[in-house]
Amino acid sequence: MEYLILMTLSERGVGKTDEENKEILEKKILPSIDMLISMEEEGMLSGGFFGGQRSAAFVMSVEDEQTLDDTISQLPCSEIFDVETVPIESLKQARERDLDVLKTLGGRL
Repeated sequence: MEYLILMTLSERGVGKTDEENKEILEKKILPSIDMLISMEEEGMLSGGFFGGQRSAAFVMSVEDEQTLDDTISQLPCSEIFDVETVPIESLKQARERDLDVLKTLGGRL
């Protein structure tokens, strides 16, 4: 199944000092980007960060929602990013769903 992943840096991800920001980059953000690059190379996801921002959008292919949750929680940056996930319905699935609705409404196929 595919999911849209939206990530936005939260206030927890902004340090008050240069040293705090350095630690956030070294321990949270850069390791997460490396993990995401590996997932991209494996064909598990596509997408990226919005230019000049600390927000990102990815489409991730995983077996189920539990795998999705486990994968996201393994990212060090999951502690400092707000993450929203949305299941993506394929075009064929959307067509079938709408055909079923049309049938219940007495529409013609």
